[in-house]
Amino acid sequence: MNKLNYRNVEITWLKHAGFRLKGSKIVYIDPYEVPAGEEKADLILVTHDHFDHLDPKSIKNLAKSDTVVVHPKACSVKGFESFPMTENQTANLKGIEVTAVPAYNVDKPFHKRGVLGYIVNLDGVRVYHAGDTDRIPEMKKIAVDVALLPAGGTYTMDLDEAIKAAQDIRAEVYIPMHYGAIPNTKADPREFKAKVPKAVILEPLLR
Repeated sequence: MNKLNYRNVEITWLKHAGFRLKGSKIVYIDPYEVPAGEEKADLILVTHDHFDHLDPKSIKNLAKSDTVVVHPKACSVKGFESFPMTENQTANLKGIEVTAVPAYNVDKPFHKRGVLGYIVNLDGVRVYHAGDTDRIPEMKKIAVDVALLPAGGTYTMDLDEAIKAAQDIRAEVYIPMHYGAIPNTKADPREFKAKVPKAVILEPLLR
């Protein structure tokens, strides 16, 4: 299963940290190695500038003439209509409410403040994409319908941290991500499912 239908929104795990949210509009978050032919985006959200999150070829494959690309102020997206955001900023874009939230490493050097996670309100369904982050105190303030949490370790939370983060965040569904697609990001999602009762395990659409 590579998608979850939550109320009126279809949530598809594309690959790695890449997701598609499909309701009355189509939102992509961190599309990576997405070929031409997938449904076009109304909105594309980029969490930071690492190659596996900001993939210009994927953005080009998904963008329409009026697609808006949201990104942190700390990184640049060229060739598309862009909308830079900072932590704790909320914007209404294409009729979709987007809130940028903190994402950063606590004890790793890879992601400093300025990297973002996002809370997307699409047709009344609130989805939190944590971005590349460790378990951070700000997570205790998050209340959403669906939480997408990195679990691959090395660059982000590992599986144990993701399980603890799921206890901090108030959500109806928890989906682990950011494991298995690039080196040093292995995780067994069955362990996450065993310890997080509301977990849903998806398979990536793209290989």
